Order: sequence, then C-alpha cells, then structure tokens
Amino acid sequence: MAKRDIDPVLQQLAQAINESGQAAAPITVSVHGTVFDGVLISEQRYFSQLVEGNPLMSALEPSSGLLGKDYTREAETASDRHLHILATGGTGNAERTEGLWRISLEAVDGWALRAGAGAEDDDRGPFARLFGTPHAGAWQAATD
Repeated sequence: MAKRDIDPVLQQLAQAINESGQAAAPITVSVHGTVFDGVLISEQRYFSQLVEGNPLMSALEPSSGLLGKDYTREAETASDRHLHILATGGTGNAERTEGLWRISLEAVDGWALRAGAGAEDDDRGPFARLFGTPHAGAWQAATD
C-alpha cells in the first residue's frame, strides 16, 4: 500500500490542540469509508480518559514510564502523526464509532470542523472560539 499524504492543515490543528492540552474542536473525520463525528482532543486528554475508563491502561500513558524509555520516546514522536478523537457517533454502526479513537493522520480521507454549540451567537473567529480566546465583550469587561 502506498504511503498517503498527510493534510498539513489537519496536522497543524492536531498539533495546536496537543500543545494546548485543554482545547478541543468539534470535528467530522472520514477514514477508509467510516465517518467519525466527535471532538478532537489532545493526546494528554486522550490518555487521561483512557485510564479513567480502565485503570489498567495507565501503562500505555507515555508519561507513566511503565513500558520503558523506548516506548515513551516512540509514543511522543508518534503524537504528531495521530488524531485523538472522542467520537460521539458516525455512519454505519454507531456502537463501533463511539468512544476514544487514536487515528493515524495518514489514514484520514477527509475532515471538516463543525460549528460548536452556541457558535452562531459568538462573534469571535473560528480559531478564537477553538482556542478559547476571550470574547470581545468579555475582554472589554475585563479591562474596564
């Protein structure tokens, strides 16, 4: 199978969310015919929620050190090549697409950012909403 191109825009978005640790973006992703609806989250949040669901999974968290330095190094390097999605459903069998997913950026066929709740009433730009930049009114109120 030929190596597929990674969309640099999606890769930068995933990297920004990973760096923030707390930001999230409502997203739809198509992977080999399966469509995932959910929220793009950071790798840190992905592993935290994975451990919450099953404490035995704590060994997979790179920061645990339980699987050795090589694993930690490989996992940290691979974070730039993966999406971490908390999926709320999708096409086909919804049971299969719900939950936490780690998806290779190379596997993504297409993607779209979806409007978040209340986005139509928010006058900030999409990236300001995404990364939690204060609303213009909130900024003005905070500086008064």
